[in-house]
Amino acid sequence: MRFLLIDRIEEIVPGTSARGWKNAAMSEDYFEWHFPERPIVPGMLVLESFAQLAGWTEAASSDFQRWFLLDHVKAARYYAFAGPGDRIDLSLEVLPCADADRRAFRGECSVRGERSAVVEFEGRVVALGDLENTERARKTYEALRGEGR
Repeated sequence: MRFLLIDRIEEIVPGTSARGWKNAAMSEDYFEWHFPERPIVPGMLVLESFAQLAGWTEAASSDFQRWFLLDHVKAARYYAFAGPGDRIDLSLEVLPCADADRRAFRGECSVRGERSAVVEFEGRVVALGDLENTERARKTYEALRGEGR
């Protein structure tokens, strides 16, 4: 994963839900071009934050044997912007899915206590070891949970 877009995982209830957040720091390079006069977090990066939280949810639910890969966005509605200094609070719910090799999610995020986006997406489940070293993924997860400090 080139860009880690989750700064903290507050809670994961395996197979059910997850909560986490992402801080938007002015030093992030996308603010330079999106937009120079009024920097905002691109909506696509908000969606990617949800997809990464879904990946961590799948990993934690499978003892780091599986990962989630987004392949279909069913809906994405944006209501407000996040900018430098904002914290994007993410809440994710696992939805029923008929295919055992797929997962579906509904996510909602807020900035400064106001709803900023609601998304629904799905994708396939793959072996985590095919993408990354599972022990390194486990240690990254522990850091994102604030464990071992």
